[in-house]
Amino acid sequence: MAAFRPCLALAPYITEIYAYEIPASAQLSTPGALTLLPDGFPTMCFLYGDTLKAEHGERTWLMRSAICGFQGRPMRMSCAGFAAGLTVRFVPWGLACFMPESLEDAAHCRLDCRDVFARSAVEGLESELFDLPTLLARVRRVEAFLLARLRPQATDRLVQQVVRGILQGDGARGIRAMASDAGASERTLERRFRRAIGVPPKGFSRVTRLQSALRHREQTGSWAESAIDAGYYDQAHLIRDAQEIFGVTPQTVAAPTQNDLAQGFQSLARDTALDSQIFR
Repeated sequence: MAAFRPCLALAPYITEIYAYEIPASAQLSTPGALTLLPDGFPTMCFLYGDTLKAEHGERTWLMRSAICGFQGRPMRMSCAGFAAGLTVRFVPWGLACFMPESLEDAAHCRLDCRDVFARSAVEGLESELFDLPTLLARVRRVEAFLLARLRPQATDRLVQQVVRGILQGDGARGIRAMASDAGASERTLERRFRRAIGVPPKGFSRVTRLQSALRHREQTGSWAESAIDAGYYDQAHLIRDAQEIFGVTPQTVAAPTQNDLAQGFQSLARDTALDSQIFR
């Protein structure tokens, strides 16, 4: 697996493009799987291997190329065979510039790319990705697909400004104050946030703060300190939020996984999380 920076034209909207090929024989005794924790960064995946199974709460999807908007709960991905494809990780406001409709339809679920873009274009792309000889060639082909659908005018500057404030403040600052700073009412901000992100600003802020606490924990080694640094009242407050959003305690999230596929994706995520790319 490898992480690629996007081309210059896509850099304002995308953080990385991950390319991976994991044969069935390289997986453990159970099908390769990983649990995607909410982090506020939407994704779009283009598959040329076997079908993936996605589980989100009580819902299950079997699909190929798909769009995954804002997630407020963990999503488990698994593949019983040849796991191969590319995953595009957007900045929080970036996906809206490639989608024809509101991002509310993509929140808390996975949308089949065939239901959003022309079926022939998606299936043609999947076929080409299978035939291309290198990971870099596949990345370039996905970039061409996205550039053809880019709508720069869809960037919502108000949402972009507030998202930056939430990320820079680790989700601790009040939404009312940020709306006031941006010269907008809370109602206006919520309406535009739902369209561009998929959820109200408070939902995005909660996930950002929880992820911030996990990063602080890696630095301090203390859950109590991490909770205070991330803006929680105390450690118990952090634990309640983690159980509600992640479904498990913070300690469980921090525990190392034994699955090869999950380890690979999570190491890529750690290496690229919240870098300066998102503040362009």
